[in-house]
Amino acid sequence: MRKNHYYYLLFLAALGFGLFSVNIKAPSASAHVKYTVVPKSLRGTYYHYFKKDQKWSRIKMTKYTYKAGNNSTLSGKKIIVKLYPQLAVAKEGSYYLIYHGGSDYFVGWYKRITITKNGKKIRALKELVSYPGIKHDYTRIWYPSKIKFTQIPVVHV
Repeated sequence: MRKNHYYYLLFLAALGFGLFSVNIKAPSASAHVKYTVVPKSLRGTYYHYFKKDQKWSRIKMTKYTYKAGNNSTLSGKKIIVKLYPQLAVAKEGSYYLIYHGGSDYFVGWYKRITITKNGKKIRALKELVSYPGIKHDYTRIWYPSKIKFTQIPVVHV
């Protein structure tokens, strides 16, 4: 019976020695924070004319920010709840989804396109618009300047 205690104590001593000799390092906190970056293809200032309201609306995207009309600016550098950037970007198919970080509230689906006006190619932004209650999604084109088209532009995807 005493031999069993001896082996048991020897096993515990070896286990304890092993645990203390193993160098367990906790993950260190990185001083570098990952900011949300808006893709280069979407950056710029774009305008859309709403015929119903007879007003221009503007979207401005920089490397770290998104601003639509008079709404507040969403920033990829501003951290909310110490976990999420205020601005989040995800790629879904050919579109980029821009949304509020840490939530499922999306701002819009955008992708860069090229259109032709008077034989000149212009970089534009195509927005996929989808609202609850609408049967079909539709698209809206945002132009780099205040352009009113008298005819339908040629869109190159």
